Amino acid sequence: MTRASPPAHPARSARPDRHTADERRAEIVDAAIVAFAAGGLHGTSTERIAKAVGITQPYLFRLFGTKRNLFIAAVRATFERTRLTFEQAGIAVGGPRTGTEAVLVAMGGAYWRLLRDRTLLLMQLQAYAACDDREVRTAVRDGFGTIVDTVRLQSGAPDDAVRAWFAQGMLWNTAVAMDLGREDAPWASVCMMGESMDAG
Repeated sequence: MTRASPPAHPARSARPDRHTADERRAEIVDAAIVAFAAGGLHGTSTERIAKAVGITQPYLFRLFGTKRNLFIAAVRATFERTRLTFEQAGIAVGGPRTGTEAVLVAMGGAYWRLLRDRTLLLMQLQAYAACDDREVRTAVRDGFGTIVDTVRLQSGAPDDAVRAWFAQGMLWNTAVAMDLGREDAPWASVCMMGESMDAG
C-alpha cells in the first residue's frame, strides 16, 4: 500500500491579492492623503483609512505606529510628488543652460497642471495647518526645503526670483483652494491672472 500524497496546503497556493508590507504602506499612504486632505490631522479617523484599504486598524498601527506618523508619511509623499514634478519639468527643458526664465515657466506650468488635483493641494494646506505639532512642522520644513532646493538647482535663478516664484505659487494655492476659476469678480481675476508664476 502506497502512502497517499499530502494534500496541497491552501497557504501555499498562488495568492495574487497578497501584498508586501511596503506595498501596503504605499496603499495606506495614498488613502491617508485623501482622508487627511478632507479632515486634517485631528479630524481624520484612522478607522476610515484602514477601511479604505481593506485592513484592520491594528495592522495600520503596526505599520505606522501612530496617526501622527501616518500623517507625516502623507505629508512627505505630497511634498515629494511636487518636488519630482518640478525636477522633471526642469530637466525636460534642459535645466539652467536653457535660461532661468524658461525653466521657471516650465515648472510653473507643471505646477498649474498639478493643482488640478485638489486632493494634493488640500493635503498640502492641511500640512501647513498642522504645523503647531513639532514633528509635523519638522517634516513640512524638510519637504518644503527640498522643493526650494530643487527649484534653485534646476533653474539657476537668483534668490529674489525664486522667492517671487514661490510667492506666486502660494497665491495660486489660495486661489485654487477657493475655486476662483469659477468666480467672475475682478478681484478673483487679479489673483488668477495677475502677476504670473512664470515670471523670472
